Amino acid sequence: MRIVMISAEYPPMAGGVGDYTRRLNAMLTHQGHEVAVITGNQGQAYRDAARVYPVRVPVWNGAGIASVRQIISKLQPEIVHIQYQTGAYQMKIAINTLPGALKRERQKGLRVVTTAHDLLPPYLFPKAGKIRDWYTKRIIREADGAVLTNAGDYHTVMNDPRGAWNPHAVFIPIGANVTPAPPVNFDRQIWRNQFDVNKGDMLLAYFGLLSHTKGLENILAAMEQLPPTTRLVVIGGIGERVEDQAYANTIRQLIAQKGLQERVIMTGHTDASDVSAYLIAADAVLLPFTDGYSYRRGSLITALAHGVPVITTHAPTGMTQDPLPELIDGKHVLLVEPEQPDQLVNAVLRLQQSPEICLRLARNGQALTDVFSWERIVAQHEALYDAIR
Repeated sequence: MRIVMISAEYPPMAGGVGDYTRRLNAMLTHQGHEVAVITGNQGQAYRDAARVYPVRVPVWNGAGIASVRQIISKLQPEIVHIQYQTGAYQMKIAINTLPGALKRERQKGLRVVTTAHDLLPPYLFPKAGKIRDWYTKRIIREADGAVLTNAGDYHTVMNDPRGAWNPHAVFIPIGANVTPAPPVNFDRQIWRNQFDVNKGDMLLAYFGLLSHTKGLENILAAMEQLPPTTRLVVIGGIGERVEDQAYANTIRQLIAQKGLQERVIMTGHTDASDVSAYLIAADAVLLPFTDGYSYRRGSLITALAHGVPVITTHAPTGMTQDPLPELIDGKHVLLVEPEQPDQLVNAVLRLQQSPEICLRLARNGQALTDVFSWERIVAQHEALYDAIR
């Protein structure tokens, strides 16, 4: 099957959607499909998916989308699959019009799929709430099929009182951005030694792009209260947006102000194998999301998949995870309230004092991730493609 994937983010650009798209493309290519990628200016092909290549689009406005349509016309795909996250497309509405435009052109055999990684409305002008919501629905409604990556958004799309946004919408969760595959000859103790972690000391990890919703400030506040031998490795890069760069500077300033320079190590963007090694080397991964845990967070799924004890925050009240399993405190993870550094401290000390709890969380958390396997995800995508052709 000839597939054109459209993603505003694509490696080496930093971003969870780009990492997800790269993994999906590689798996589809492995299954024998011909996959091309239309992406932003900084995207480039990855060697692990030789038939996946980028076509650069400078700005995601009307002119940029016109260029996308020209490229699609030349490639003559059977499936155009849009990976949609509002912020990645610069909050512009042009991408939201693409499914309808392609259907009006009636290219023979072409079908359009939209994967919505969130349902955040694009920006138009002040007080444009209803129009913004209409454009959010449009990119899903005018597609032949749609994928929702978390249960809450799927229920929103399917249970709208005015009717489902798309009768061919399906729920397919995301997978781990990085699978457990450390470098050849990996030695956990050697990796821990680089952080001067002695026996009995804790090496904590934070994983993911630096973002104000991931609670890194609260981890730093907790680090002030934890034993001085505790180390934190911050695994991940910085987004391209100005606000991402500003947030990273704020974090660096906090580390200096708190005198944590010797205890907090920031890796920056690093290879997947090194990410895997850092996670396996850690005693626990801290993901205290300010808005609560959600399976839309690839960092959470990745941490669980690595068999490392995870400390994260309670899901928002009323948020459904169904049909995915709910994270149970003390069984799969340790749960704390958002923006409560004292609770993070207590959770870390609890793990440090109980190897039994660590082992239980590691085993149960990792077993939970079978539902997020990439083999299952690709099979579900192929089933959707077949259903709409």
